[in-house]
Amino acid sequence: MTAVSELITNPTQAAHIRPFDPRRDLNRVADLVELCFAETLDQEGRSYLRHMRHAARNPGYFSMVSLRARIPLSGFVWEEDGRLVGNLTLIPYVSLRHSYYLIANVAVHPNYRRQGIARGLTLSALEHLRRRGAHAAWLHVRGENNAATELYHTLGFVERASRTTWHSAPEAEDGKAAHPGGMHTGGADMAVNVLARRARDWPVQRIWLKRLYPSVIAWQLPLRIPAIQPGVWGFFYRMFNDLHLRQWSAWRDGRLIGVVAWQSSPGYTDHLWLALDPDGDETAVAPLLSTVRRRTSPRRTLSLDYPSGKAVHEIQSVGFSEHQTLIWMALDLTSNV
Repeated sequence: MTAVSELITNPTQAAHIRPFDPRRDLNRVADLVELCFAETLDQEGRSYLRHMRHAARNPGYFSMVSLRARIPLSGFVWEEDGRLVGNLTLIPYVSLRHSYYLIANVAVHPNYRRQGIARGLTLSALEHLRRRGAHAAWLHVRGENNAATELYHTLGFVERASRTTWHSAPEAEDGKAAHPGGMHTGGADMAVNVLARRARDWPVQRIWLKRLYPSVIAWQLPLRIPAIQPGVWGFFYRMFNDLHLRQWSAWRDGRLIGVVAWQSSPGYTDHLWLALDPDGDETAVAPLLSTVRRRTSPRRTLSLDYPSGKAVHEIQSVGFSEHQTLIWMALDLTSNV
């Protein structure tokens, strides 16, 4: 990659870029991320920043929960006159025995934008990952951030997926659903029978889950396939990891057409994992989501991560609205270009 080679010989950028030092930089990075993403930070994002600041005040926190909470431990920062004005975080993970890294928290102070800082930080990160023998670099960009998408395209990143996170509207104080659409009762879907998930549904559910939540995407989600499986192994996995799940299956004309798993969370939202044939019809979506909304706490917001553009009408019909859409992009680091 010629751009990386150019960076190595660029003394101007090299003078501003250095490796991220968590004990020195963590609090300043939290401030920068909060400043740059103030308009899009949700409760989960603000909780993430609180974890960062707590870790900055408590050095022993790193060894205990840093990876679980995804507190930044590596990456690069950009300094101008002793001021931290740019950041890029690197999060490692392994899938199918290959080493990958997620590029995250790319933030540039508003007063220093359009000066090539994000590009310089990204090129430094890519060169670093190549030297470490990483298989690929991944990142995600909000669907409306066209400038960032174009930047990463010019660096060789290719779009691999587009995912939408849907949130249900929690029940209002008066006991009524906050979403004006109410619950779905829909005509043709009355032929769908929703039952508690049975062990015999698992083999098909597992295939659908792996297609809808591939490993290269699912690693950053709180989705744990072993927790969803029936039987003694699933029971012990849930018990040892303190996971609470409920599941329902949708049947029509004696055929399984969809399964949904509800997973409780100590955070702002509970999680839903929807499984159905990606190439089949979507008539199971509304009955399954409607069942979850009736059978779980109306005070909790439900979060559903799903491929963008799929089952949009069905999801909206039961009171879910789009929270955000992320474009996932990847760059193969094994080529010699």
